[in-house]
Amino acid sequence: MKKLVFILLIIFSIFVYAIPESSYWYPNDLLDWKSDPNIVYNISHIPLAKRIYAEPITNFAEKDVKIMVLSIMNPSTSGMPSQGSNNSFKTYPFSFWQYVDYLVAWAGSAGEGIIVPPSADVIDLAHKNGVYVLGTIFFPPNIYGGRRNWVDQLLKEENGKFIIADKLIEVAETYGFDGWFINQETKGCNETHVKKMINFLNYLKEKAPWMKVVWYDAMSKIGAIEWQGELNENNVVYIVNNDKKLVDAIFLDFRWQSLKRPETIENTLNTMKKYNLKKDDIFVGFDLQANGFYTYSNWPKIIDENGKLKVSLGFYCPSWAYYSTKNISKFWQNEETLWIADHPVLTYNGKEEFFKIKWNENYKQYRWQAPSKFVVEKSPITSLPFITHFNAGHGYAFYVDGKKLSNIPWNNRSLMDIFPTYRWKVTGPIPKIFVDYSTAYYGGSSLKIQGNLEKGERTLITLYAAELYIENPTILETVIKGTGNIKTRVILTFENNKNKSYELKLFDDWVKTIYNLETEKNIKYISFEIEGSTKTSYNINIGKIGIIPVKNEKVRKVTNVKIDELTFKEGLYAQMKLHWNKSNAEYYEIYRIKNGKREFVWATYNNYTYISEITRYGKETSTTLEIVGVSKDMQRSIPTKISFNWPPYPKPKANFEVSNTIILPNSSVTFFDKSSKVTEKWLWILPGATPNVSYEKNPVVTYKKEGIYPAILVAMNSEGEDVKIYNPLIVVTTKAKNIKNLALNKKTYASSNVPTEKPSMAVDGTVENNSKWCAVGELPHWLVIDFGKEVIISSVIIKHAEAGHESPDWNTKDFRLQASDDGKSWKDISVVKGNTKGITKHSFAPVKTRYFRLFVETPTQTGDKAARIYEVEVYGLESF
Repeated sequence: MKKLVFILLIIFSIFVYAIPESSYWYPNDLLDWKSDPNIVYNISHIPLAKRIYAEPITNFAEKDVKIMVLSIMNPSTSGMPSQGSNNSFKTYPFSFWQYVDYLVAWAGSAGEGIIVPPSADVIDLAHKNGVYVLGTIFFPPNIYGGRRNWVDQLLKEENGKFIIADKLIEVAETYGFDGWFINQETKGCNETHVKKMINFLNYLKEKAPWMKVVWYDAMSKIGAIEWQGELNENNVVYIVNNDKKLVDAIFLDFRWQSLKRPETIENTLNTMKKYNLKKDDIFVGFDLQANGFYTYSNWPKIIDENGKLKVSLGFYCPSWAYYSTKNISKFWQNEETLWIADHPVLTYNGKEEFFKIKWNENYKQYRWQAPSKFVVEKSPITSLPFITHFNAGHGYAFYVDGKKLSNIPWNNRSLMDIFPTYRWKVTGPIPKIFVDYSTAYYGGSSLKIQGNLEKGERTLITLYAAELYIENPTILETVIKGTGNIKTRVILTFENNKNKSYELKLFDDWVKTIYNLETEKNIKYISFEIEGSTKTSYNINIGKIGIIPVKNEKVRKVTNVKIDELTFKEGLYAQMKLHWNKSNAEYYEIYRIKNGKREFVWATYNNYTYISEITRYGKETSTTLEIVGVSKDMQRSIPTKISFNWPPYPKPKANFEVSNTIILPNSSVTFFDKSSKVTEKWLWILPGATPNVSYEKNPVVTYKKEGIYPAILVAMNSEGEDVKIYNPLIVVTTKAKNIKNLALNKKTYASSNVPTEKPSMAVDGTVENNSKWCAVGELPHWLVIDFGKEVIISSVIIKHAEAGHESPDWNTKDFRLQASDDGKSWKDISVVKGNTKGITKHSFAPVKTRYFRLFVETPTQTGDKAARIYEVEVYGLESF
């Protein structure tokens, strides 16, 4: 019976292709949350690390000033892989944890879910760095779909219990994160809701005193949405009530910065004093989502006469650094500039450019300042072993011991290493320092240092603050490679501020240097030094720095490996869920055996995991995987093997596209093969064309005479053939010179739209200034263009989110182009599945129609249900 069920699962799964997603709910969904089969994949496996304070490096830094960030860690609420992906590079690799005390994984929307825990990889990464990570409870403004009844559901009581509160505690305990950020911005509440909310917050903290709860400054003491922009009697009721503290902190709305309200911070400080609240209870908000470090901010209000902060800092969307650029190098520069900016001690590659920014002369005092100069750096490097490969948690390839074992892009932030405490603290000539994705010793990246030195000159880079006590035999292991006439050293600074240098080998390929360390020493700083042997330029990659106790403990072999679900797509791609018994390993690697050699597939801290995609090699009938346990000190277990069988090799499925379908005589047309990847041969039959037969994959042909012609493609392989016929398809006419965009400024209407992003903005001829149609709410979304009369259309260009300078993750994935004579009955012209492009062109056999409809089935790449269409251009003839 079990075997039959498994076979049925495989058959069914050929048609279902999905990996486990990070969770999201509406309030009532939480009542049954444990029925979610993806729970096991969403559990964090890294506990919260202990952190220590480093010594302050500026006169402005204070330990009681904290930073909270509300960051979009995933581009969407829904559709987010639980643990990353083994076939995508794209992820936000936040690394400035040394300045952050709370990370709120900001998410939630009316169309997807408003209660969103952090994904497992985000929890792992935050905890590895010793930072509290919170989920989001977001009641949206009514204009964005917020519903008062969701607030009622949250506050529902049964038998003296807040039933949703109990579930929130249960979720945090199960997934392993630290609490919740509550943002209530939905109108319609009253003083009864206020009383219930106060009781709800009190209930949460009494039932789970370990849990961190943060309140956002939106709902006032009468239940109205009245953002205060300060701490006062209208919002303090959610922080302190009857002399009892209800939450851990409040995030004050951005309105504190208003020049028209000069007393906001003074009022806040007075209220703090009245209720005995501390600096780390109050976080003043900065909205960075639109402009990042170009944001004018009212720093003078919160800086005292000594240059120190009066309150703690709250940043909304410092993730701007990632989402504002498509270039990963630019992201790292954005990130460093945002956090380091005008820091008086630290330097970075873009510092000169930051000081060149032209600020408005009247508002220069509000230019961006370095958050890092106001707080004391913190380090989670407090236990052994400590190993870093400067792995950024994603890569274009995966390296193991310096060898490239996969050419496939990947991301899993659980694997991201602890990045340097100081970015960058340099004595001597300043080099360029950056994350290098072109080579690595382990993972997807290494640390690159480039510079110039005179003979005898030294550059000292203080990388890490630490508190590492060497009690037992321990080694210092460093792996580097590079060029230049230089000497390189690791310098360890001990508790008595005494330094010891460890000279390193340097070649143009990875080379390891190992030293035995003295026991009964406490390491406080880890630095890297470069000295010029002659006048020289140099390039160095650091692939590993490890302080590793010498142990003989073996990693146990992984046992009881099972494939829980196996799915296939087109007979060429496999996806699976699998698990094994948890061992004494820190994490696990999965390899594929190909021609007797290992190819890296995936790595995970969770013994319940998935593989997003495995590509079939040729016509192989089975694939063998190896699961290997890896210890904290990078020792590996004996591999455990498991195999799976592929379905029969498929015959091809023919399909093609064409560059144009209405053309002038003597014009050329390109035919683009879109057949399935198993196609081995092509036969094109093209009546009326020269040539009229072709065996090329993408032939270019010429039509000399006027007429209406079909096109035929036969796709072939060893297993069979398939035929695609379009009849008619090509129209050759002298009237082709009159083709134009028939949609421009025509009448439009849609399924829905955001008030400021109307359907008409999709046919106004521009993608600038956020000119788009945006639809929210339940799917599907659709946009109709009324041409006002019957016309002939032959191609459509759609400009998706990326064309309007938004994230490519928001490009429309699945959609249909449709035509109608009456605006009621619709016929598909073209069906598009799996699009990722920002601009798409669709040519088709000419169609007579009055109405055109863009029918959106899957609006984004990520699960976000909002459609973002910047322009629809429909080309054709007014008449034929």
